[in-house]
Amino acid sequence: MTSLTATREMRADPQTIADVILDISALADWNPALHRTDTRDRRARIGHPYSVSTRVPGRATLAYLEASPDRIVWTLKVAGGSEIGEWSLQPTGATTRVTHRMVHEGPLFMLMRHAMAPVPDLRLDRLQARAEHYQGFRR
Repeated sequence: MTSLTATREMRADPQTIADVILDISALADWNPALHRTDTRDRRARIGHPYSVSTRVPGRATLAYLEASPDRIVWTLKVAGGSEIGEWSLQPTGATTRVTHRMVHEGPLFMLMRHAMAPVPDLRLDRLQARAEHYQGFRR
């Protein structure tokens, strides 16, 4: 099992950030692990396994396990491994502290552990750009 974590301060409120994370139809637009999601749903349904296309060959599914104002959790299952992705959203006044933790299991992720090291920061970079863009529209 490998765990990777990154934290970022974002100039967006927790609801805007959560809305971006839970928009399953646009998840591949900012999540570098995904090529596409095969759904018409805009907001993810908890527990529903969505078919996704990843950089790893073969079938993959992503299911959101938890969605609250301060925490979102998903599981991504691919051939040879799985990821638990956790997002913690803590308001800090004008910003929100977002912590993203990835826990990988399985032989595939063991082989890819070094290549996966920058992924939490990359996801946060892209999430931040998208959430701050949307936050600007809400003002």
